[in-house]
Amino acid sequence: MNVLHKTDPAMSNRRFDSLVGLAAAFLICGLPAVLAADETQPASADKAAWGSVTGRVVFEGDMADPLLDRFRGELPVYEGRPTQRAAAGLEPDNPDAVRQVGVEINRTLMIDEATRGIKNAFVYLYKAPDAIHPRYSEKELEDVTIVSRHTRFVPRACIVQLGQTVQFKNLSPNYSTNIHVNTIRNPGFNSFFESFKQRAWETRRAERIPIKIQSDMRPIAKAWMLILDHPYAAISAKDGTFTIPDLPVGKHRLRVWHETINYVEKFVDVTVEAGKTTNMPNCKLTLEKLRKKHQR
Repeated sequence: MNVLHKTDPAMSNRRFDSLVGLAAAFLICGLPAVLAADETQPASADKAAWGSVTGRVVFEGDMADPLLDRFRGELPVYEGRPTQRAAAGLEPDNPDAVRQVGVEINRTLMIDEATRGIKNAFVYLYKAPDAIHPRYSEKELEDVTIVSRHTRFVPRACIVQLGQTVQFKNLSPNYSTNIHVNTIRNPGFNSFFESFKQRAWETRRAERIPIKIQSDMRPIAKAWMLILDHPYAAISAKDGTFTIPDLPVGKHRLRVWHETINYVEKFVDVTVEAGKTTNMPNCKLTLEKLRKKHQR
């Protein structure tokens, strides 16, 4: 016996309306309506999700202490074959082969007399955060250029993000030099540069601390480069100030590093609040730390 099942018209209409609603949601949103919101939305640039950190790196101690003379003032510039020995303060094999041709400013420890701020300190997140602000991913990474100018490198301190190419240039018109990068986790670089020559170097891994760039031919020429796998880093200005913008909300661990003592602060924990700027306490490079590092 065939049994006919009657369909309730009201129920059919409700099912039809539900299907129409799902189809409309799919067409409008471009994604199934059943997906959770956090799975459908990209990282937001809304101020509610990000904040900034600011602070200062300062010197604490007697500014007239003789120990500071090692890192400030003027350095003699020599020419001649035994340049390395002469620049190191040792007696050259042949004094007639060496002559002093000028002086160079010692930029190892640059303290602003008015504010006691320290220039060229690195401040950076110790590890990459879980989220990166969209403006960083939208911005194309440009090459980082480091220039050799006879007895110094410009800039003295720089930050390189993985994906950026480092361009080394020798812009000394009458001098050849070598550029030696003392890497820890990356392939080494040590190359001879004639005047106005340029070479590119690709980074492969992030470094935990800044690495030294030097000229073995002109020992007073030094610089420092920090290679990171995220954009959250800054170099302190002349007055010691720094700002790291657009950090994700939450707790973060920062590191403060300077070439004279390495860790000014090995770890500093900060909490970033939505749409606000977190002011860190002053990061102090003290005379006591300097003496402990250099008078052993």
